Parts: sequence; C-alpha cells; structure tokens
Amino acid sequence: MGRLNTVQKNLFQLLTEIDSICKDHGIEYFLAGGTALGTVRNHAFLPWDDDIDLYITRDNWNKLRDVLENEENVLPEGRSFVYNENTKYYCNPIPRYVDNTTTAIYKSQALAGKACGQHIELLIMDPIPKDEEKKQEYVELLHLYTELLSPYFVVNKNLSIDGWKKHYELYKDYCKIVDKEGEEKVLKELEDKLASFASDEDCDTYCMRWGINTLIYKKEHYGNGRLERFEEGEFPVGEKAEGIFRVAYGDSWMYIPEYEEQVVHNALQDIETPFNEYTDRYLKKINRESVFKQYRENKRNNASAYYYRLKVNYLIAKEKVAVYSKRVSKKLDGREDELRLALENKEYEYLSQEFKDYITLQFIPDVRKNNIIVPISDKNLATLVMSLIEQGKYYDANKFLNIRKINDEPYDDELVEIEKTINICRDLSIARYDKKDEEMVKELIKEYESEYPNLIDIYRAKLWIKEKIAIAKEKNDAIEEYESIDQLCDEALEIHPYDGETMAIQAKAKLELGNKEEAMELYNKAIFNTRNGIIWQKVEDETGISRIDMERDLIEELNYED
Repeated sequence: MGRLNTVQKNLFQLLTEIDSICKDHGIEYFLAGGTALGTVRNHAFLPWDDDIDLYITRDNWNKLRDVLENEENVLPEGRSFVYNENTKYYCNPIPRYVDNTTTAIYKSQALAGKACGQHIELLIMDPIPKDEEKKQEYVELLHLYTELLSPYFVVNKNLSIDGWKKHYELYKDYCKIVDKEGEEKVLKELEDKLASFASDEDCDTYCMRWGINTLIYKKEHYGNGRLERFEEGEFPVGEKAEGIFRVAYGDSWMYIPEYEEQVVHNALQDIETPFNEYTDRYLKKINRESVFKQYRENKRNNASAYYYRLKVNYLIAKEKVAVYSKRVSKKLDGREDELRLALENKEYEYLSQEFKDYITLQFIPDVRKNNIIVPISDKNLATLVMSLIEQGKYYDANKFLNIRKINDEPYDDELVEIEKTINICRDLSIARYDKKDEEMVKELIKEYESEYPNLIDIYRAKLWIKEKIAIAKEKNDAIEEYESIDQLCDEALEIHPYDGETMAIQAKAKLELGNKEEAMELYNKAIFNTRNGIIWQKVEDETGISRIDMERDLIEELNYED
C-alpha cells in the first residue's frame, strides 16, 4: 500500500469490507468521485483525499438494502449501514457504510448520531427519461425533493438567480402541502414520482441522487465495469470511466489540481474514538425532536432569505464588473497588436500577467454563475485563448470561448478558427485518454497535421503513437523508433520548450537509447513542468520517482503551516 495517512488506511479497510459484501451477494458497484479518479490516474488515493464514494444503480442498491435488512451476520462487527429510511434525522439521499469505532462528525449529520463515524458513501444512480422535456422535469423534481428532504442547509445553491426563483416558488408550494399532509407522505410521493419517469431497461442516462450538483452520466459509461488497481487491491470502475470523469471534472480530469483547488471535507475526525463517545455527550442534553423542528423552521426562513441574498450578490457582481472592467479596458484596449506580438514570441508568462485582471474579474464566482460578461475585444480574447491552446491547455481556452458564446453577437473568422482548433484538441484527448484508440488518433493526425503543424496536441498525439509502436517491438528493433521519438521531441520542445508531457516521452526514449544520466535529468524536469497525473504515473512506473509522494509531502507541509 502507498504512503497513506491513518484516515486513508481506515477508509481502505472499509472499502475492502463493502467490496466483500457486494461480491458475496452479486451486487454491482463502481468506485466514484475522487476515489475513481485517483485509481485511474495513479492507482492510489488522491494525496489529500479524506473520503471514499461509490456509484450504485437503484436496482443494485435495492438488492443491497434487501440483504442488509433480511440477512443476518452480513455486517462486520462495529459497522452499520445508515440511510434515510432506517435512521431518524438522517436527511440525506446518500446511504453510508459507517465505522462505529471512529468519529467523523459533520454539522449537517450531527443530530442523526448514527451517521457520525468514518464512512463510505453510496451515490445512487437513477434512470432518467430520454425525452429532453421529461428530463428537465425530472431534474426540477429532484431539486425539489432534495430541498424538502434536508432541513440542515439550503441544498441547491448552484442554481442561477432565475433557476433559484423557479425552484423556490415550487419549494414554497410544497412546504404548504407538507404542513397539510405530513412530510413523510409528501417525500414518499415524490420518491415514487421520480421512480416513475424511467426504468433501467429503457433509459440511456443515469442521474445521481444528490441535490448539490445535478450530474447526468451516460449509461454506457458504466457498462459492465472494469477492474483497476487501487492501493493493494483491485476494484471496479465504470467501463468507460474516463467519460464519467469528463462529465464530473471536465476535460482536464487527468490533471492534478494545485493545493488551493484541492477539495477536503470539514469534519471532526478521530480515528481512535467511537463517535458515540462524542454524540452521547451532546445528544442526551437536547430534545432532538424540538431541535429538528427548529432546523426545519430555520431552513424555510433561510430558503426565503437566500433568494434575496442571491439578488444582492448578483447586483454586487454587476457593479464589480462595471467598476473594475474600466481598469481592464484601460490595461488592454488599444494594445491588441502589441499583445499579439507577445503571443507570436511565445511570451506566455507576460501575457498571463497582462490578462490577470480580466481573468480574475471574469471568474469571480457570482460573475460566472450569473453569466455576466467582462468586456474585452475579440482580438484580445483570441490572443488569450490562443496562448492557452499553445501551452496545451485547450480546456481552459474553451472556458473563455464559452463565456463569449453568452454574447449573441456572431464570432469573427479568427474565433471560428479557434473553436475548430479547440475541438480538434478535445477529439485528440478523447481518442488518447478515453478511447485509447490508435486508429482514431492516426486518422485525426492525418486530417489535421498539415493544417496545424505546430499544435502541441498534434505533437503529443504523434509521440503517443510512436511510443506505442516502440514499446511493442523487441528491444533491438525499437532503437530506430526511439531515435525517431527523440528527434520529434527535440522538434516539439523547440516550439513548446516547457511541455512536461513531451519531456517525459523524450526521457523514456533517451533511457532506451542508453543515455541514462540525461534521461533522469529530463524525467525530473518533466514532472515539474506538468500536473498531468497520468504522466506522473508514467514517470514513476519507468523510474520509481514518485511525484505523487512529493505532492503528499507538500500537502503535509502546507497543512502543518495552516
């Protein structure tokens, strides 16, 4: 097992237990979220990860629930399954497999008590209709259901101001129905209605039963699953897990986020103490039914106030853009030719600094959430976006192009061409990382190489093919291939001198050609010029140099400083 902290070691033990239960009873599940991401990228926990999530279809959850409720001696000692129907005050659509000998208390689950140990969460996937209107109706009903279910916080905070207004009106109407008919009856009717939209047999997508983000996945991405190495074992991920990642994390799923973007959970963690030693202390001092009722009243008040907070935040965001966009305009307007010259000279750091105020303003959360556009000329936008594409960051370039699409004005020819380039890069990425389809990659190279000879994604694709050919050959026969790879890397790095992905491939070529010292120097340089986790794993497999362990050290150091 890799270098795990105590929380991760315990979570891994819980995973092996639930895996055993599912295998023994013919129940299918898949690793989900960051666990699946770490598994596919590096066969390990994400260095900062402090939870494990699993996907399970509704049919398989019903099967597991039947086993838990009707068969004896299924759960190991000190474990329990907690879900909304079997645990009062646990108002969460996500079941948990809980370690009762440890503690992990979140504010929103503290009242339930039973849910407060370290746990694995099972994200239930429900079939949803193919028809777009029915699908939208389903999603709106799911938002309503999760909002009514949870008394502890406003759930659907990712909705825009217009989306929230519609959602809140429906929520208010249903609160009145709850007052007349009772919460349990209303929630059961909503559950039945959600279940009536589609069956597993006639659907082609699943929706995760969770309110905070509405994530819809293609059924084919799960398929029959595939086994992947995770720490000391093998566990199932979706058959086309990479397609799931693109939905959940975007096109940059293979890249490891910087420290400030890494998501950790805010819980009271104690790996050595049973949670009841904490929960008994406060639960015996309160009237849970009274507190729960107060939570519900507060939730309704908070939901009412939330709409007005959204309006205020929207107005503040508009004013920020109105005021600070003047600074952006003063810095960028009239400098189109100067900034374009910097692009031609590949002065990417300089351009990053020049566009910093624009990027910061455009990506203020309330500015993006409400589709407020920071004014910028199309030529300057093209310069910024092309600088990102040239650095191999087409996925970031696409974010800015998507913002431009909010403006109904047609693209100029340059932006049309840029959109085409982004689509080519995306197609190449999907062909390499998701489909691993050599013929598809070759066809894309053949179609676009002459038109985009200097595109880094074309170089990466050509090197990917060449390395596969070299690896498939006997060592002596592969020498010529590795010499060709070395030369092509020189050509690519002449144009894109800081591309860590190209460096890693050239390092392998130099190693095979007997230039070990030069290769090792290049390997070390490669892992600090990319955050592509798959490249990090490639380097570790070939040399034993673990960039992931370096990341763990950095996280521990920064957490200690905090």
